[in-house]
Amino acid sequence: MPHFGFVDETRISREAATLLRAKLHLRCGRRRVREGKDAAGLATLYDALLSGMRWHILMTPRLKEALGSNDPGERLENDRVVVALMRQAGILDGAFPWEHFQGLVDQALMGKKGAFDRQAVLVWVDDVMTRLGVMPFDENELPAENPATF
Repeated sequence: MPHFGFVDETRISREAATLLRAKLHLRCGRRRVREGKDAAGLATLYDALLSGMRWHILMTPRLKEALGSNDPGERLENDRVVVALMRQAGILDGAFPWEHFQGLVDQALMGKKGAFDRQAVLVWVDDVMTRLGVMPFDENELPAENPATF
């Protein structure tokens, strides 16, 4: 993944690491989709979105409380719990076709070549990342990208 080698998650807070992961994966996922590397790009954007959602939960007291006190870390790693909290918070309000996006990711990862509107996907992802507070950000503040990683 795009953050390997850039982030020593033992040296920064969970919140900071999650936000950095979201930004790095967003940048790399966009590039991969623009380059036509659909499976890698969609999977990276999926991870960026989930990382952004997790960061938003960690930074929003009422959402963090909604995880409960019984192993909140495990619940935070459960994609279904995260998506449900985002729906509850109005972040995923139907404007972003979450199930459709998941289907695109699944198909791409299974090697099925399906046509999809790359630009629409990038617009959807940017919209959600803006709602989460991940965007806007200055990409110059991120470590330099090494496109040779894939």
